Amino acid sequence: MDWKFFGIILMIGCPLFGQETNEEYRTTTEESIDDERLAQSLNNFGYKLMIEIMKQNDENLNIAISPMSISSVLAMILLGSVGKTYDEIAKVLGFSNDILTNRKNHEQFGKLLQALNTNTSSKTTYADAIFVDKDTRLREVYRNYLEMVYHGEALSTEFSDRVKARQVINEWVKEHTKDKIEEFLPQTLPESTKVVLLSAHYFSGQWKTPFLPEFTKKLPFKTPTEEITAELMANFGNFDYIFSMEDQLHMVAFPYNDSMTTMYALKPRIPKRLSLFDLLNKLDYAKIESLINRMVKRNCVIRFPKMELQSNFKLKAPLKSLGVNTMFNPDEANFALMVDGNNVVNKTESELIGRINTGELEARGLKELVDELVNPGVHVDSVIHEVKMTVNEFGTEAVAATSAVTTRSAELFYADSPFYLFIRNEKTKLVTFSAIIFNPNV
Repeated sequence: MDWKFFGIILMIGCPLFGQETNEEYRTTTEESIDDERLAQSLNNFGYKLMIEIMKQNDENLNIAISPMSISSVLAMILLGSVGKTYDEIAKVLGFSNDILTNRKNHEQFGKLLQALNTNTSSKTTYADAIFVDKDTRLREVYRNYLEMVYHGEALSTEFSDRVKARQVINEWVKEHTKDKIEEFLPQTLPESTKVVLLSAHYFSGQWKTPFLPEFTKKLPFKTPTEEITAELMANFGNFDYIFSMEDQLHMVAFPYNDSMTTMYALKPRIPKRLSLFDLLNKLDYAKIESLINRMVKRNCVIRFPKMELQSNFKLKAPLKSLGVNTMFNPDEANFALMVDGNNVVNKTESELIGRINTGELEARGLKELVDELVNPGVHVDSVIHEVKMTVNEFGTEAVAATSAVTTRSAELFYADSPFYLFIRNEKTKLVTFSAIIFNPNV
């Protein structure tokens, strides 16, 4: 099974020389959250975002996203934002409003992301980068902190050469998705582009208990509007499983053979009584996690679609629905901690900002500092997200069917109607990929 993700945030420059931030900046002292609570906050954001995408698109449209990767790009943006821009992004991610507290949260998130880069039997890689126009002065403290915490590289690019800039970005995407996404940007970027933030995530895993190719058959699959024929794989044996009568759903877990990654599949128990759309609207990630904690081993007979999916979304509208508005507004967005809006280098200012990232500056001095920074006049123009997904039968070794399993003594999980799936890294608890499947053939 392979997953490839790529995300981009495009920042456009609109000069606002001399404009300063007037937003009240939070300087309260708060405690940073632990790794598990941080992962839960980010997973909750990812689930809400997916639901917004589902609401804003056709019910027959498959949705595949990488919540973790989207969160990481927004965290990179948060590092450089101030005022209302900062407040909105921090709130949607579940981060603190206090910049010093968030410094610890960034470091925690960075460690979780780096923990994903493994060389086990499942291949997981994560990378991010920021491309900056050669005439835009990225703050050195932002560049250094981005590299230290998120291992992100800052690359100078001449966006005035639109063809070359597109080529450079596409080559970076191709390299970091193992050549699976070759033409991420089909068109050139606007000439006013100042900063592009990129995030790529690649996952290739083999099942701990592979599906059985000889039992893969073309069988009926009921989409929201019609019945189609799809290739459904078969598996038999002991799997973590739960049936919740209260929530009218059942869920099964498919572990990978790296002992740290699991794919969960969830669907209505009786689709005729409750649609997947209505079920997912009733749930949240905290509820789903509580269901995971109650799963037990059961003999299962499983049918699951064999799929080749590709999903590409612009995330501006769903992010705005979740409350992230200011960063898209040319008149309000403020990324003064990322881009230096002064034409003259201010050594005192640079030293003070540097003390924020080293934790040397007390909270009470932050408001005065940030309020005096010149707004560089850049805003986020678009957020583009692409995921490719392959699900098939194969694992590292052949596994014989368990003849003792019968339909009478086993739980039946037939994914022959719309379902929701997500992949979670059990070490970090981060949901790395999720998808809503209405039609496995699309």
